[in-house]
Amino acid sequence: MNFRKDHWQKIYQTRDHNKVGWYQETPQISLQLLTEINARPSESIIDVGCGASALVDHLIDQGYTDITLLDLSDEALSATKLRLGKKGHLPEFICGDITKITFKHTFDIWHDRAVFHFLTKAKDRNAYMANLGKSLSISGRAIIGTFSLDGPGTCSGLEVVRYDEEKLRHELPSELELLNSVTSSHPTPGGAIQEYMYFIIRHKKAG
Repeated sequence: MNFRKDHWQKIYQTRDHNKVGWYQETPQISLQLLTEINARPSESIIDVGCGASALVDHLIDQGYTDITLLDLSDEALSATKLRLGKKGHLPEFICGDITKITFKHTFDIWHDRAVFHFLTKAKDRNAYMANLGKSLSISGRAIIGTFSLDGPGTCSGLEVVRYDEEKLRHELPSELELLNSVTSSHPTPGGAIQEYMYFIIRHKKAG
């Protein structure tokens, strides 16, 4: 039994995707950070824990063609594919657990808006980071978003781990380094404000 998978499957089966706390009509901060790292549409990108996020819509509009969408919930992936309509064949959809899955190739851009902070067990965080280390191309960059130290301690009924730069650095394997971080305030559909930190990571060999 995969508790995380069952949890998110139920969320996407029973709740309006446009009213969940993490919903963004436009993923502005993610698009901004992709610009800041000089991401190019010719590069391969994976959206880890994509849910039903609209980021993929913008990536397709910007000309990205090598897009992988990963989520625990096939319900979320199906909703995204349905929303994309005629463009639904463009991304590769993978239903899987980022702490367990093995990819066939590396990615130039790794985007994770809010998966890592749900990993409350050290073994899961270690597995995630090990996967990041081997799945990110040597010249690639990762964008990982988490709740900041001022963010909520729970989300969707689950505990989270909140981060600042010092805490995030302690989670990185030896081959990766933190380049930069930015804070961002996310207004939920319910009117609350959630404080995030986004971290930009790369291989030390790329320096």
